[in-house]
Amino acid sequence: MTIAIANRQTLAPLDTKALRSLCRSILRAHGTEANLSLCYVDDAAIRALNAQYHHRDAPTDVLAFPLDDPQDPAAPPQDRVLGDVVVSVQTALAQARRRRIPLARELALYTAHGLLHLLGYDDHTPAQRRAMRRAERAALAAARLL
Repeated sequence: MTIAIANRQTLAPLDTKALRSLCRSILRAHGTEANLSLCYVDDAAIRALNAQYHHRDAPTDVLAFPLDDPQDPAAPPQDRVLGDVVVSVQTALAQARRRRIPLARELALYTAHGLLHLLGYDDHTPAQRRAMRRAERAALAAARLL
């Protein structure tokens, strides 16, 4: 599995090794072998994407753009591209400061959240939010970030 990372921000350094490891752990835990891309940006960039694709002219923490059906058994694993996750490092910095937690943990949370969306999780209803939060906690615990 290939996890491509694009760092398109200059606000903070990224631990790309830890982010790849987190994603591999989540994919394995969900029995999925696929490629994906992660892109780390500032608020201006994520705001533009949010406006273009979700018609919300405001920054957000993370956006997920699915490409393949995570349950599609027809595609060979090496050819499957699950999708793209875009994370705002600027929003993560602000939230990490507010919550008094390390930036690495906040970035891991946003990355896990986006990847879980690509894997079919949603967070529109209370039950869906609970399932998403459980999966996020499990991912961060496995990465020793809790």
